[in-house]
Amino acid sequence: MNSASQSGTAGIVFRRARTSSEREAAARLLADGGVPVPTVPSPGGTVLFALWDLTALESDALVGVAAIRPLEPAAVELCGLAIRAGLRRRGLGRRLLAEVADALRADAAARLVTRSLPAHSPAATLLTRAGFAATGGADVGWLYLEL
Repeated sequence: MNSASQSGTAGIVFRRARTSSEREAAARLLADGGVPVPTVPSPGGTVLFALWDLTALESDALVGVAAIRPLEPAAVELCGLAIRAGLRRRGLGRRLLAEVADALRADAAARLVTRSLPAHSPAATLLTRAGFAATGGADVGWLYLEL
């Protein structure tokens, strides 16, 4: 592995996983991170956004993945997020969330929502730092990010 791949950030690009092989690799990365790809049908289906390392071997090219699905015209659910184990704690999860938020804003989404997580888990910390906030009332158990 070259030094650019070892740094975890050089040569990394964001794009949607489109082909069946890309979607399968994304589903495997989610499963490896303990996050099943959502199987509940939604009107638009599940969309997989990913970070790809252009400097890595093909088998190591997928760096991270975020699964989303539309809930209503202006709201989108973040169903799962995973970063390859050897590349965690390098800001890639934060970057992936920011890229997803930008893509959703460009598609006129107003809100990104996700289910609450245990307070001191790494994922909960990432979501809080990204700007997700809990709400009360009927929406207890959900975190929101206004786009």
